[in-house]
Amino acid sequence: MSVPSSRAAAVPGPFADADVRERELVEALLDLAGGAAADDSAPGTGTADGSHPKLTALAVHACRRLAREGLRCEAAAHLGAPMGADPAPYGESGPRAARLRLVEHEQCEGPATDTLRTGLALPGLPLDDAALRRWPRYVPAALEAGVRAVHTVPLPGGPRPKDVPGAGVLVVHLLDDGPLGPAATGALTALARACALGLAHQTALRRGDELQEALGSRVVIEQAKGVLAERRRGSVDDAFRALRAYARSRQRPLHHVARDVVEARLADPPFERRTDPPP
Repeated sequence: MSVPSSRAAAVPGPFADADVRERELVEALLDLAGGAAADDSAPGTGTADGSHPKLTALAVHACRRLAREGLRCEAAAHLGAPMGADPAPYGESGPRAARLRLVEHEQCEGPATDTLRTGLALPGLPLDDAALRRWPRYVPAALEAGVRAVHTVPLPGGPRPKDVPGAGVLVVHLLDDGPLGPAATGALTALARACALGLAHQTALRRGDELQEALGSRVVIEQAKGVLAERRRGSVDDAFRALRAYARSRQRPLHHVARDVVEARLADPPFERRTDPPP
């Protein structure tokens, strides 16, 4: 008698499907919440046009989850940004989502725009006459693209400046009229929160690297001041002024000049060693 290789293989029908759905959701949450992958970028530092790998992953995972529920859709995710900033970091799952993201950007109206402004979700809103009155330019474009309803989930974030709207949003463009059930709604919310956690993790890692680099630069400058003060038989303040003047005159970063002094790559004037007593 053969032994089933997994629980899903041993359990028939809908129970096996449920196991697969939950396993896929867990894997998606882990993927989105992770922030240390070398090929991931911190918010705002994705590709030149603003596309961001983690936001793209959120849009794709959202569509895959809803496909498991028998729902057709495309999705986009993007962050809030200071007013007038262009482009804001974004990700999308397909051409409809890409087109409608641009429509919202150009017309300054639509479901993602409202959620970014208010921080509130729009649960399964049909694109009916009420939606047309609310978004008179967005709705015709969405209907032409085959969208029948929209669902948004805000991406949670920390305190923001006054000129920055919501931290971010996941907008799902539903191609069917059927409503989202509680399981689908809960899964989308969990995916959005995991993505926000992953973005925050990436930002913390980037800031840590920046602080480490700044500390390293400060250390080498202090070392160079000591080396140069001893070499010139002067004060550390005079040594710092000489370093700064040299760096400015040659338009080089100060810590690069300092490193060259410490590693004895700069020993010519004004960094030569004095053999006579200073005046």
